[in-house]
Amino acid sequence: MVTPLRAGILLAATSLTLASCASEPEIVTVTETVTASPEKSTVTSTRSTTSSATPEPATDTATEPRETTTETTTTPTTTRAAAADGTPREFRAAVDKAVSYNSTSGFSKQGLYEQLLYEGFPEAAAQYGVDNVSADWSNNALRTAESYNSMSGFSRQGLHDQLIYEGFTAEQAQYGVNNVQADWSANALRTANSYLQTSAFSDAGLYDQLLYEGFTPEQASYALANL
Repeated sequence: MVTPLRAGILLAATSLTLASCASEPEIVTVTETVTASPEKSTVTSTRSTTSSATPEPATDTATEPRETTTETTTTPTTTRAAAADGTPREFRAAVDKAVSYNSTSGFSKQGLYEQLLYEGFPEAAAQYGVDNVSADWSNNALRTAESYNSMSGFSRQGLHDQLIYEGFTAEQAQYGVNNVQADWSANALRTANSYLQTSAFSDAGLYDQLLYEGFTPEQASYALANL
């Protein structure tokens, strides 16, 4: 026998069930306690509602390995070009420069080496240049002696010393003064006149100065006699 009260309870339970279907996961539990009594029915209804949030699916956050690119920068290096025989370009240039100087001036080997250094060539290249130029160093000493003799009145000894100063060997310097076309007495006179243009000498003082310059007593006397 369904009492009106029980029918109401059942109706309420049905409504709750329909509501739970529409919004899961809500769980409704209805507990009924019915005491049969002609006068009175006691119904105890317990409603338990459990609401649980549906867990979100785990997101696969596996990190893909990052590709690392390493760039290698290569700095170009400049190498000096070498000839077929392996001679560096700068060495060949030193030879060319040495040939050019040798064709226009009478350098000694040492003087030409120092000139190449002055031009900026490394020591090794400068040495290679003077070692490979076709030069007659004794003839260059003569060329230099002739140049000096045309410009100034050197004595024989003074010209020899000057050639040594220019880097010629003693043998090359001697070759130069032995073969230069010079009138040493005339050079003594030229030197005496040059001194008198810049300073007032006595005859004795001028004579001593000419001896100091390397002229012989005969050459100094010639100069004083022809002033």
